[in-house]
Amino acid sequence: MSKATLPLFNQRIMHEALNTTSQTLEEALAEKDPEAGCIIPLLGPTRVGKSAVVKRLMEKSGHACSLFPMKNIVCASLPPQVSGREIYTSGLKGMGFRTRDADRTKVLRDRFYRAISERDIKVIAFDEANHLIERGVNLSPRAAADHLKAIVDETGVSLILSGLPRFQQIIDGNEQLRDRANGTILLKPYDWQKDEDRDAFTGAVDAAIGSLEKSGFIVTQDFEDIVRRIYGATGGRVPMMLRLFKSCAVSERVSKKLSLATFARAASKMQQSGIPISSFFNDEEPDEVELHRSFASVMSEAGLDFPIQSIAGLEASWAEGALI
Repeated sequence: MSKATLPLFNQRIMHEALNTTSQTLEEALAEKDPEAGCIIPLLGPTRVGKSAVVKRLMEKSGHACSLFPMKNIVCASLPPQVSGREIYTSGLKGMGFRTRDADRTKVLRDRFYRAISERDIKVIAFDEANHLIERGVNLSPRAAADHLKAIVDETGVSLILSGLPRFQQIIDGNEQLRDRANGTILLKPYDWQKDEDRDAFTGAVDAAIGSLEKSGFIVTQDFEDIVRRIYGATGGRVPMMLRLFKSCAVSERVSKKLSLATFARAASKMQQSGIPISSFFNDEEPDEVELHRSFASVMSEAGLDFPIQSIAGLEASWAEGALI
């Protein structure tokens, strides 16, 4: 099944959290000192939509001063066990340059700075910034912070540092970086305890189902029921919801009927560890505590607090062992 036959494969579902986070990021860049760069941490749990925020920003960006088409906002991904050298290597690769293993750190750094200036790059978004704080990294947190500060100071470029919330430790542990960085933009899953979050997640599911229906698919389950089940299976994360729908569509590309069993099979294939997400598609409808526990699990794994705002949320916190 190709992207052409199923628009959902290449369609971005616009929803409240994506819109709000994108607007906050765009405003932070627009309001910065025009003569200097800034550092904007964009953090959140895995598969919550941080990459979609950066991609949306890139789509709105202007063109760089380059012989071949490229944007003036560059996205680069930091590898595991990153070193100072690999910060510059990643940035150069994001701009389309090749690097050699024999290139020294200073050579790569100078080349990186020069490329930013010559191509008039305005923003570099470093994805997987949390790799700078993980075990086995070839760089101390303070040294990592120094590299990031130097990039901004020497080139005037702005940095978006996207990753898991534990990257916050680098900011909190370096007073100079902390004083230069903008307030962290935190993108969280939708919280089933909040009416507005329920409505926003429901709207995203409705948009995804609408896209599938235009391609001839039918979801056999009652809408409100399937929304609850999908919420539990994804912990309120829209990208995970879309991944689940796409998996279902591929498996039923002939019948085009997405039943509860279809969702259960797709969910079991997505499962790695933690709460068995396929259980949300059993015959018995999940209760409120199970839905809250799914959200609490995602927040706990990301090192974030689970805000208790209901009795069911309190029970979920006890069940998850994440009572704040």
